[in-house]
Amino acid sequence: MTQDQNNAKSKTPEKGANLTSSTTKTAKVSKPADRATASKTKSAHQAKLGLLWLFVLILAAGVAGLGYLQWQTQAFTAQLTSGQSGQSKALEHWQQQQQSLAQKLDNATLANTGALSQIKAEQTDIKNNQKAMDDALVVALEAMAKAQLDQGQALPKWQLAEAEYLLRLANQRLAMEQASGSAIALLSAADIIIRDSEQVGTYGIRRAIALDLAALTAVPSVDVEGVYAQLAALSSLASKLTFIPPRSESVAAVEAAQITPDHAISVSKAQDISWSESLWLGTKSASVSILSELKQLVKVQTRTQEDQQLLTPAAQLIVRMRIEMALSQTQVALLRRQQGIYDQSLKGVQQLLAKYYRPSDEVAMAMNESIDELGKVKVLVNMPNISGSLVALQGFIATLHDTQAQPLAGE
Repeated sequence: MTQDQNNAKSKTPEKGANLTSSTTKTAKVSKPADRATASKTKSAHQAKLGLLWLFVLILAAGVAGLGYLQWQTQAFTAQLTSGQSGQSKALEHWQQQQQSLAQKLDNATLANTGALSQIKAEQTDIKNNQKAMDDALVVALEAMAKAQLDQGQALPKWQLAEAEYLLRLANQRLAMEQASGSAIALLSAADIIIRDSEQVGTYGIRRAIALDLAALTAVPSVDVEGVYAQLAALSSLASKLTFIPPRSESVAAVEAAQITPDHAISVSKAQDISWSESLWLGTKSASVSILSELKQLVKVQTRTQEDQQLLTPAAQLIVRMRIEMALSQTQVALLRRQQGIYDQSLKGVQQLLAKYYRPSDEVAMAMNESIDELGKVKVLVNMPNISGSLVALQGFIATLHDTQAQPLAGE
């Protein structure tokens, strides 16, 4: 067995040597194929390296681009921040300017208010001083007139009495009739009489008359007589309002004249015709006569409005009377200076015209236009108190004669 093992051991290396030799031979035999495989492996490796370098270059370009974009973003952000800071500074500067201007405006307003108040105070002082000087002048002139009277100098009594009468009449006319025009005329006449009297000390009276005239001039005057005349003209115009006329008698006469010859001819021919034809002619003439009578009795009217009413002649007369009464009521309200009744009466006339008459009627249109103009008239006016001139004249006379002034009516 030992010998067999040794033989086996001796045989094993030989086999390994044979394998080695065979491998060497095989390697020697397959050398061109290995070269091709090695070249393919090398080219694939080079391609991978090229792709890797290309990826690296792309990555580097992306990183460079991102860095450039980040730099641009930072630059833009810095520029925007600087712009915003500049705008903030400009806004703060503008706000400061606005505050400065507002402060200057407030100061100017305060200064202007102070100047205006000072001017008003000075004007008030001037007016007070002027009034005091006028009062002193009036007192001095009245004292001069009293001294002349004490010395036996004659005074124009009848002229002062006439002026007093005119002033009383002006106050009465204004209180009862509110006639500012006549009151102005009476005050002007009294001023002329006092001026022509050349009486010393009448400055206060003429000053009071001038103040009353100025107050009356500022009040709008109402032409009562003119408005009253216009209302009277409208009342007379109401009688000319026309409805749709019924069938006139002239038309009926013409138709009767047209029927009569035919009837005469038919009567003349009746002697030569039979009884049936005469019966037909009689029936025809009777129907024609009945139709003509119905045309005279029946009155056809058309409505121009949905709520327009159709009236009989008696009702038409009543409507006209209502219009005339409303206009008369308007005249009374004008004389009494009742503005509400005046306006309501005119509105009532317009409602009657719109309800019972055609809008296209010429008379109704003229009346509506006149009523529109009259509706603008203000019959109630707040009149001023013009008793100052009369009080001044009575005070002057009382001072001259050392008597008390007579009070006005109603005082």
